[in-house]
Amino acid sequence: MIKFVYKGLLFSCLLGIISCQTEKNTLDLIEAIDNRQTETALHIIKEVSDLNVQDSLGLAPIHWAARRALPEVVKSIVNKGCDINSTDKKGYTALNYAKRANNSESIDFLLKNGAVVYSKGLPNLSDGPFVDWTEKGTYAYYLKHDSISNKSFLTGKYIENNQFKGWDSDTSSYSIVKVKTPKWEVTTSEPVFVLGDIHGQYERMIRNLKTNGIIDNQLRWTWGKGHLVFVGDIFDRGHQVTEALWFIYRLEQEAEKAGGQVHITFGNHELMVLNKDNRYIAREYKNLCNKLGLDYHALFHPNSVLGEWLRSKNSMTKINDILFVHAGISQKQIESGISPEQVNNLMRQYFIAGSNSNNSEQYEQILRSFGPFWYRGYFMDRSKYKKITEPELDQILKALKVSRIVVGHTENEVLSASFNGKIIDVNIPLADDTIPNQALLIEDGKFYHLSENAEKQLLK
Repeated sequence: MIKFVYKGLLFSCLLGIISCQTEKNTLDLIEAIDNRQTETALHIIKEVSDLNVQDSLGLAPIHWAARRALPEVVKSIVNKGCDINSTDKKGYTALNYAKRANNSESIDFLLKNGAVVYSKGLPNLSDGPFVDWTEKGTYAYYLKHDSISNKSFLTGKYIENNQFKGWDSDTSSYSIVKVKTPKWEVTTSEPVFVLGDIHGQYERMIRNLKTNGIIDNQLRWTWGKGHLVFVGDIFDRGHQVTEALWFIYRLEQEAEKAGGQVHITFGNHELMVLNKDNRYIAREYKNLCNKLGLDYHALFHPNSVLGEWLRSKNSMTKINDILFVHAGISQKQIESGISPEQVNNLMRQYFIAGSNSNNSEQYEQILRSFGPFWYRGYFMDRSKYKKITEPELDQILKALKVSRIVVGHTENEVLSASFNGKIIDVNIPLADDTIPNQALLIEDGKFYHLSENAEKQLLK
């Protein structure tokens, strides 16, 4: 790292990390840019090994070039591999400075290469579609932010026949269908493919499904009569939650036509969003909603297509003798006497009408730390309970009449089984690109770990 005050000639060189020659090249480059000496700057760029070095104000050469409206220098720096969206100490990017300089050539080039503006904390954004049932008809709309004008706005239109294509950069087709309450118990001899917490990581989800033959290159269902299970937490953290929801919405329709089925169990993050808890949504979308005067959870209200669809889902699903639940089932949950089917029905009611004096005690049991959305007792001690023992787990399995429980919620770098295969954790943290995609396949009564390359290994 190099820090220096330009023109004040105060330097500090961290010896053994970056040479003073690199420091001199960087200073010479900034001086040439500041004096608008384009040819000299272009020559020096070839000699500079690190174009991301910042001065005491956090300004890198890309910021200086944009400030001085030197588009050829901007292009040369970007083409050599600088961080196009590095920010200075005020949070400004090169695109901020190109906009201030009113240099259209630099602005166009930066935008085409993925540059964003952070002057107000918001890059270019488009989130949607969101679709509402209204008295005038079915209305589809997007939330948008333009970073150049620094304006946020809604763009929408009424749709006919409950079918429409997205607009602007969204080319997907959507068909709105009548919501059905899914069965929570299913018996099948078909294979079952299971994914853990998605958290808005749409691209990694798609890659996993394509690699393992669940969908084709056009993102269409190719799993036949097979079953696909999501164990919750599609919401929050990531930047493509809406894309993931609409994809699953469409895939569910395609699976049904082929004789297969998509199952979604609710996670704690679905619970939080529909319960007006927006703490974990991506910062950009939180800021966008604030600028538009919207509450994020209100985008999924009961009269919206996605909101109605989500509220129909189960909190637990049983396929053959395997229970799929987001966090887990604790001893206290069993002792409460509330069955999985009752949990499913109660939560559907809760997401529409909340609790009342007649059912508040039941909800207290379901929504607490030992409930199915939050429990971590299969993997660790917590302040309110100890890690479960295998004999205690056996009692739970017996009460539920299942042989295994598949969960997400608790992150694990390797999809794994514990308690002699009775608990399987499928929550691989997708936000960490260094951890490979993984999935669970249940086929012919056997349980397989699927790797990034779709290699099958029996779970032990």
